[in-house]
Amino acid sequence: MSVAGRDAITPLDVAIVGGGLCGLALANSLNAQGLSQAVYEARDRLGGRILSPRAINNGLALDMGAAWFWPANQPRMVRLLGDLKLASFPQHDTGRISQLVNADGAPRIVDVDDLHNGAWRIEGGAGSVIDALVARLPTTALHRGYVLESLCEQSQHIELRFGSTGGPVTVWAHQVVLALPPRLVEERLAFEPPLNGQLRERLRETPTWMAGQAKLAVAYGGPDGVSEDGMSRAAFWREEGLSGNGLASYPRAALGEVHDACDALGFRAAFNAFFALPADIRAQFRQGLPLLAVSQLAQWFGRRAQAGEVHLHDWAEEPWTCATLDRMPLEEHPDYGDPVLSVPAWQGRLHFGGSETAAHGGGYMEGALEAAARLRREILVSRVTLGEGAGP
Repeated sequence: MSVAGRDAITPLDVAIVGGGLCGLALANSLNAQGLSQAVYEARDRLGGRILSPRAINNGLALDMGAAWFWPANQPRMVRLLGDLKLASFPQHDTGRISQLVNADGAPRIVDVDDLHNGAWRIEGGAGSVIDALVARLPTTALHRGYVLESLCEQSQHIELRFGSTGGPVTVWAHQVVLALPPRLVEERLAFEPPLNGQLRERLRETPTWMAGQAKLAVAYGGPDGVSEDGMSRAAFWREEGLSGNGLASYPRAALGEVHDACDALGFRAAFNAFFALPADIRAQFRQGLPLLAVSQLAQWFGRRAQAGEVHLHDWAEEPWTCATLDRMPLEEHPDYGDPVLSVPAWQGRLHFGGSETAAHGGGYMEGALEAAARLRREILVSRVTLGEGAGP
């Protein structure tokens, strides 16, 4: 068994488990404090529920996870983008909306003002935020492919045991942050001593936002903004006076909603859509799912919608995002910010993070940043309480 940390004897000040937006934002703030810290991520990539691959043909960043933020009431995102010098732009809402009310009929065209309630998108995709945060951290502090299996409370630190491609790894840290969906913490991790019953219950009862969802992205044309035949604009729906937004309300629709996902100027074109089928049904039709989805796009926007580059990402199939209970569809946005999850356990050494623990913006990128700010305060207070000092 190998040992990871500052060395085999001295524990880290802070071990952060989870390399999503919350964990990386926290790592940046602790790094600025001069604390010894490291991030451990189970996946082979960082970003958590933020994932923005590039389309092959037109180079557009396709947000397969988190995509929107709302400047009017999400100030942490606004400040972070300014700090990282990343540009943003309003979600395209200009034009008419296509509504499907049955499986075979033509769409009903309606006018809806500001469907997205002032949502904005990030130039280069939400993944550019992750890239910028990672670039500010020392590479030695970032560990991918580390699957946390158990935690054991010691008198002066916590022992973490990971599985990795190189075999079992043990890490020691004075404080540990679980920047993970609460349900995954309760379902996947072993604690010695066990967490108390109330805490386990609250972890289990906190749904992971969008964990059971799947997204489709379809990109059109090339980087010059014209269609494949070179005869028209790639965002053909805009030429027809449509917003690129569509809703479907009939039973068993493959997609529930679709949105314009072009770049800021509308040159590089794409749709982004959410599946309406629940996770278990998607699993039954996995092979034919892209064809079903693209056929519905054609019902919304005509045959040209079928001639794009298709990307599909099912978050319910990601074991480090979706807990068993998260496979059940959510009917509405949960009420996040349970105060029990903002109280450190194990004498103030064990902290619970992730967007779902935030009192404001829970489930969204804003919530991840609010949770990171709370965790920073908790850690500094705990260091004083535990006699470890406020600084390094």
